[in-house]
Amino acid sequence: MSGPSRRTTFLSNHVLAGCADPGACGACNSPRGARGSSPLLPSACANDPATGYSWKNVHEDLEAGNYAGVYGWDHAAYWGISEAKAGVDLKEWYKTRTEAEFYLPEFKELVDDPKTQRDWDRIATFDPMGMVAHPPTIAACKAKLDIPELKDLRVDGEIVLPSSEIVTSKCAISYAWNLPLLAPRLGLSEDELRQALHKFSKDPDLLNPKVKTFLPAVGGCTIYTFGDARKLRDEKTEVTVRVHDECIGSDVFGSDICSCRPYLIFAIREAVECAQRGGVGVVIYFRKEGRSLGEVIKFRVYNARINQEGGDRPEMYFHHTEAIAGIRDARFQTMMPDALNWMGIRRIDCLCSMSNEKYEAIVGAGIKVMKRIDLPENYIKDSMRVELDAKIASGYHSDALEKEEKNKK
Repeated sequence: MSGPSRRTTFLSNHVLAGCADPGACGACNSPRGARGSSPLLPSACANDPATGYSWKNVHEDLEAGNYAGVYGWDHAAYWGISEAKAGVDLKEWYKTRTEAEFYLPEFKELVDDPKTQRDWDRIATFDPMGMVAHPPTIAACKAKLDIPELKDLRVDGEIVLPSSEIVTSKCAISYAWNLPLLAPRLGLSEDELRQALHKFSKDPDLLNPKVKTFLPAVGGCTIYTFGDARKLRDEKTEVTVRVHDECIGSDVFGSDICSCRPYLIFAIREAVECAQRGGVGVVIYFRKEGRSLGEVIKFRVYNARINQEGGDRPEMYFHHTEAIAGIRDARFQTMMPDALNWMGIRRIDCLCSMSNEKYEAIVGAGIKVMKRIDLPENYIKDSMRVELDAKIASGYHSDALEKEEKNKK
């Protein structure tokens, strides 16, 4: 296999039945002192299929215009201004579908297969039929990636071209939250979820129990696949996955205070090599900048870390986030596996992630994880050590730590 060497660890292929510690999973993000105060625990780790208001109802209500929030999500305000200046009813305009925007065959065939749809009852965050909806909430297209760090990948003429560009199929998903299904996944009653969303959005429709779908003003996610996604229908297909949360400073501009871009690049390498072996590589990019706390809070935390007495150090890493933001993390990883369930993935041969929260959320969604891969040492700069050491101390997976603990025994 080309590319840097990496260490791996094999895991048991069971599916976890529940979350033992609500404070250790992405569904419980309260400050440490407040943990355990909620009367309800997150139930996302349960494997029971959804009942009552299902993804089919979400699709029907979106078609009928029966939802809270605004079609446009985090771009809605710009669309509103543009509509006023152009004199066009964009809400109606976007319901029109054209022949030019044909559906990417491999994704369309994948999601139309009843076998792919087996776990769609778990999906609480978007409309699985959004690709053909009016207006659409999902779209897919082909692309070529030109990534400087991956110019050494083996050229095969199909996935990696002679130009060293990487062929990918990418699929954008915008959210449509199923409120009755999402609430217990987050450890809230439906009324608590509605009240919380209403407080921060001021949308009165959220208080109407007859309105069960909400289009939140947040960015969605993009799925990048390497190899033919239709192969996912074959349970024997090798699958490599990374679920990656946005970090524009590192991912785009190369900031080296964290390991986000290195892990993303490493995961794309693994995904491409998996595809070249006949499998399918999947990288899902979620718009959750700064653990969904945003860059303003993120930069304030950076300053606090750097300027503290004694300098930046792992044991104070999360303290500053909680002191400034009031919470450690707002990503709620129990919402993340919906994209994997949508694609019909039930087994991941190689998960490129050290995050305990992502792992627990994935296996809690009925997906077996056969192997997890650390970020190799040669991808890690000294400036990234504080972040990685703090995360490993908080429960992130580490081959090196496991090996050290075994040696002590």
